[in-house]
Amino acid sequence: MNENVGGNALKLVGEILLPGGAQLLAGNVKSGLTHTVIGVAAGAVLVGTGIAPFLGTLAVLGVKLNSFSSSVGAGSLWDVGSSAIKHESKAA
Repeated sequence: MNENVGGNALKLVGEILLPGGAQLLAGNVKSGLTHTVIGVAAGAVLVGTGIAPFLGTLAVLGVKLNSFSSSVGAGSLWDVGSSAIKHESKAA
């Protein structure tokens, strides 16, 4: 079994509780705090005020996914998406 599974599971739990939690648990304080501020701000402004609750939920989810992806070494969502598109275009 992969020894990183436990650490990644802990990061996932941290991310569920707080945007940027995975980054903070990985020791990336600056990135973790940035993800936290962006995630909380998006949730407060878009979801909390009722301006755009669906868009706000997607924004917070995107911040959390980006934080987790970066913390486990897969890169940012932009990197993952770009490599998937490049891989798909080479296969075609």
